Amino acid sequence: MLSKDDRVSIASVALDKAVSMLLPNGQFNDSAYDTPGRLYGQMAEFDRLTNQTKYKQTLQQCFTLAESIDLASLNYGLNYGYAAARAYTAYQDPNFLALAVTSWTSARQYTISGEQAASGTMDGKPFNLSLSCQGATLAGGTYRSTDSDGPHLDSLASGLFLVVSALLAEATSNRTYLDAAIESANFIQSHLLDPSNIVLDSVFLYSNKSCSVDSAVYSYNSGIFIEGLVILADIMHNTSTEALLRSTIVAVATNTLWQGLDGIIAITDFGGHHIVRALTVLYERNTTHSDFREYIKKYIGVQYNAVIEHATSGGSNIYGLPWTGPPRTSFSSFNQTVAVTALLSAIQLEDDEPSSKSSDNPTSSRTPTATMTTPPLPPKKNGTGAIVGGVVGGLVILAVTIVCVFLCRRRHRQSNHTPPVVDHCSPQILTPFMATSVPAGISEEHHINQAKNVRYPVDANRGQSSTSPGAVGTDATGMDVQIESTTPLEATESPPNLLHTERREDMPTEELLKLLNQRLLLGRWNDPDDEPPPEYDDGRTT
Repeated sequence: MLSKDDRVSIASVALDKAVSMLLPNGQFNDSAYDTPGRLYGQMAEFDRLTNQTKYKQTLQQCFTLAESIDLASLNYGLNYGYAAARAYTAYQDPNFLALAVTSWTSARQYTISGEQAASGTMDGKPFNLSLSCQGATLAGGTYRSTDSDGPHLDSLASGLFLVVSALLAEATSNRTYLDAAIESANFIQSHLLDPSNIVLDSVFLYSNKSCSVDSAVYSYNSGIFIEGLVILADIMHNTSTEALLRSTIVAVATNTLWQGLDGIIAITDFGGHHIVRALTVLYERNTTHSDFREYIKKYIGVQYNAVIEHATSGGSNIYGLPWTGPPRTSFSSFNQTVAVTALLSAIQLEDDEPSSKSSDNPTSSRTPTATMTTPPLPPKKNGTGAIVGGVVGGLVILAVTIVCVFLCRRRHRQSNHTPPVVDHCSPQILTPFMATSVPAGISEEHHINQAKNVRYPVDANRGQSSTSPGAVGTDATGMDVQIESTTPLEATESPPNLLHTERREDMPTEELLKLLNQRLLLGRWNDPDDEPPPEYDDGRTT
């Protein structure tokens, strides 16, 4: 595992590369307005993580330049509000807080309030709003565009408004921001969260398509929603919010639409940025149980490894997309800033503790400490022990049953002096163990089947969770390994006593089973062409 100093150095060089490509107006010449906003937030985050003010002055200048640009996209503008809020966290400079509030106020004008949802009217949008969709209020939905005829209540805009509101609520303890964050979270949950806890794209409010949902799935929508829920959960400590957060993370972190069986996010948009950033916020805030936090650490570690191993080469400090490679030779501000998020995320990962300490933890065998190159999922419980235990237990039960049957028949023969007959009350088929389930779980809410030789397996048959406003229900689904064994045993005439010289309680299980098999099957293989009796390994341990 790379040391923290090495991780800081790698992130610093990559970040400097991006900053060096900014134009005098604080923008890039190869990407849209939102990309510099993403970079500004990363600059502030790097200073926060390293406890310095390296980029503070540059950020002050860049924000001043960005204010002069007037764009219709709320998605783009809210990136700057997010960056300003992170800068305030890093530097505690009220000027950055003021910038974040300005961004929030602008977006608030295009976010439906409770009063507007009830009246069906909104300034700046000439068409009438539906009073509700699918029985739920539209309050909390943010429009994608400031254009008067723009009909989309957008997941990304609503999610960004949720996050900025939550950050401001945290920074100011102002209830207005907290209420706005809650409304946005409820809007996304009620209208855009599908049954499998993946966020859909937008709600249309055309007059002839009122309340229709664009069901396109983009990973960034779910990523930004998770980040907002993380901050809300940290503020409110609400069980329903925490449950929704957990089930949404499981759905997103196992979805094969944006990652392969190796677990690497393999998309060319900025969805990887939002997923990794959200999970890093969760990891740092530690708002979930320790086993789940360890799972998040491993997931982030896999993305980090992919970025430094596959998305760059030759010490160029240029990073490309997708993170699965191949690396790019030319600089792209979009690709670079998305990768920088993964590089920053690794700075926060705690170094592994020595194994001698982890052995004292009763959960360490279930969720071992991850390194930067270990699989992102906690390894599922080893099924070998359960299977071996089931086999041995079943065989012991079989042995005891045979001994009991033998003793009963012997007693019956001695009392009646008649040849033995088949005991029709005894089972003709003994099944030592019918089913041994080997759950592979994330905590106790979601089971994921871990395949062999993959760094991050995913479950393509993930279960669905139903959600409703104000209450969250999480279905735990999983894949069980079921092993069934049936051994037909024909009742036979009792053979001579082979155990009369031995104390059965002092005999090893293998020897007991060997002798019992000889007793049971004595005379059965009279034909030399028949199958020989099974062999037992006297040296085998259980």
